[in-house]
Amino acid sequence: MRELFWTEDKIAEAQKFWQAGFSAREIAELFGSKKNTVINMAHRNRDRFPSRQEARRPPPDTSAVPIRHPDRVTRVTLSGAHVTMPRVPTIDGPAP
Repeated sequence: MRELFWTEDKIAEAQKFWQAGFSAREIAELFGSKKNTVINMAHRNRDRFPSRQEARRPPPDTSAVPIRHPDRVTRVTLSGAHVTMPRVPTIDGPAP
């Protein structure tokens, strides 16, 4: 059987570097491993290696106010869909 790379001593030392702000690549260079091995080890030990990214927030709601174009009108098709079409002066009258 193969010997494990990440022993408890190495994990504790990597935890100190992680808390000091070292990147996964820098920690990997110190241990002579690859960046992904550090990332996988940190993922397996999430309680000791907390995430450094802030939680993603949804974008602000900008759809509250519909955009009005004076040269376009909204029509309802036979299927019930609302579509935006160019204004036809003979049907819709002059632009406001």
